[in-house]
Amino acid sequence: MRPVFFFEVILILAGFLVFHHWNDNAQLLAQSSEASEGLTGEEKEALQKAKDPEEQLKVYLEIAGERLKAILSLSRKGDAEGTEKAVTGYRTAVSGAEDSVAKVQAAGKNTKKALMSLLKATKKFNFSLLQALEKVPEDMRQQIQSAYEVSLRVQDSVSIQLEKIEKK
Repeated sequence: MRPVFFFEVILILAGFLVFHHWNDNAQLLAQSSEASEGLTGEEKEALQKAKDPEEQLKVYLEIAGERLKAILSLSRKGDAEGTEKAVTGYRTAVSGAEDSVAKVQAAGKNTKKALMSLLKATKKFNFSLLQALEKVPEDMRQQIQSAYEVSLRVQDSVSIQLEKIEKK
């Protein structure tokens, strides 16, 4: 009787481990697709080639800058679908830039330079987005507002982190 019970316990544990491993992989795949939503294959490849979080930050900021140009151009033309795609890419890139700074910090490196780069970029982006809000058609404002909100959240977060570093 005992060997059968032991075998059943081992079988249950093995099933649990297999399910747990499969579930982890499924979550990583979902996170990966969310993290690259709105990015082109070329941009995803550039991010994969980036050797460290500092390089990823630079790539994400370049992507955000390009998406911002697209947002401004497409929204002025009244291209709602194109603007929406550009906003999605922009939001992904700005959030990815913030995540890159978190990776720098997790690696135990000094984050001040990365934070300063991100702060400078988001301030510039936010200024452009605010100007665009005044100039675009009414039906485009919500999309630009959503890009601005993500960017402003990142800017505020970075400002707080830099204040903490300054106090040390």
